[in-house]
Amino acid sequence: MLQITLREGRGELPVHRQIADQIQFQIEKGEVEQGALLPSSRNLARELGIARGTVVLAYEELCATGLCESRVGRGTVVKRCSKRERIPVTTRAIGSPAHRQLNTPDEPVDIDPRELSLLPSIADTEHLPITALRRGFDRLLRRPAHLKSFSESAGDPMLRRLICEHVLPERGIEAHPGEVLVVPGTQYGAVLIALTLSRSRKYLHFGTPGYLDIARNFARFGFKLKEHPVDTEGIALTAGDLGKDDVLYIMPEHHFPQCVTLSDARRTEITRAIQQSDLVVLEDDYDSEYYYDRRPRPAMKANDTSANVIYLGTFSKVLFNNLRLGYIVAEASLIRELATLHWSLSRGTSGVLQRWVAELIADGTITSHTQRMRTVYRRKRDRITTLLRREFPDWRFNPPVGGLQFFLDLGSPQRASDVIAICRSQRLRLALPSNYVVNSDNDQQFLVLGFGSLPLQEIESALLQVKHALAG
Repeated sequence: MLQITLREGRGELPVHRQIADQIQFQIEKGEVEQGALLPSSRNLARELGIARGTVVLAYEELCATGLCESRVGRGTVVKRCSKRERIPVTTRAIGSPAHRQLNTPDEPVDIDPRELSLLPSIADTEHLPITALRRGFDRLLRRPAHLKSFSESAGDPMLRRLICEHVLPERGIEAHPGEVLVVPGTQYGAVLIALTLSRSRKYLHFGTPGYLDIARNFARFGFKLKEHPVDTEGIALTAGDLGKDDVLYIMPEHHFPQCVTLSDARRTEITRAIQQSDLVVLEDDYDSEYYYDRRPRPAMKANDTSANVIYLGTFSKVLFNNLRLGYIVAEASLIRELATLHWSLSRGTSGVLQRWVAELIADGTITSHTQRMRTVYRRKRDRITTLLRREFPDWRFNPPVGGLQFFLDLGSPQRASDVIAICRSQRLRLALPSNYVVNSDNDQQFLVLGFGSLPLQEIESALLQVKHALAG
């Protein structure tokens, strides 16, 4: 039997698209089998309380994709099923033993369109400036010369110049275009860096709980992993913990997922390690645009006099996650080496996508959209803070000063896995705590509550659903 949940409100998909997407998801997951007969358009419309023509449109879309077909005298039938089978991560023979220690999944997450997503670090698309985005792309299409050839290996010259003139100064960084490489996402950029540094470096230091996909990629190229705890001052280490063969991966402004900022004392220790032992620092500045109570601290790269800090930035949180466009800022000779490797692997980053984003920077769209979203996210954060304190007084947390998620300490005896299971039964999707720790065998006592993509008007109902489910 089909399970369809319709959502109303500004920014939601048209109803026929919601129906088609949810049926497609259930077919691909194997919940609706090949050859199954879908409910008649009249019956489904009556069940959902909508016009029959809306269901007809949804069924026509499913037939157009080839998932279903309309049979005279019978109705709409599921034509094929593409249920996807996955290989468990723990059985893969990829990379070093260190990689296999990180047994958290690094596969795409299926987002069920029937669920409310509380996953972290997902940008809000409800407020996208659609008209401005179209205008930028229209300008690009009026100059078709950009469509005829690959971009330069280091990236579109206009975009690299605008990154240096408009984006990096916001983080206190001075750079010229020869020190910038545009990449299809920071994950890809980190792979280029890991592959290049593997010839001269042996160890990667990182903080946990943390974003382990970067560590996993370094381990694939032979790096030995050294984890460090994260507290209210950020990653806990001293200069003595770091050596000349080492790379340190940090998120100084908003360590993910706790959203804590690296303290002055810890920054000083890292700077001392750079000076004393030639440490290389990989600085991931994934969402510093979103700050609420104060302006962000200057990036570590802003005070890098040794050229040992490699900076990673992204446009995905500014616009939408599936944009997959990031950039690396580093010493020019390293950028040339990375660009050569990038070209040999993929012939560079999409020139069309780069020039489109360059147009959006040049006309001020990205700046104005970022400012607007900062206000939107602050309102969401404040609303969730009020609700958590009122409805979940035993959960301990600090309202994030920036970023798109809360880090919640549940305390004993409530287990995160129990809360997540209950939430899933109510069609609320939360991230598994095991995604952020190396040893996922022990049940964790924390939750990561993302609010970026959650509509403001649905925040209270979502959290009350969690409360009622836990009480029941």
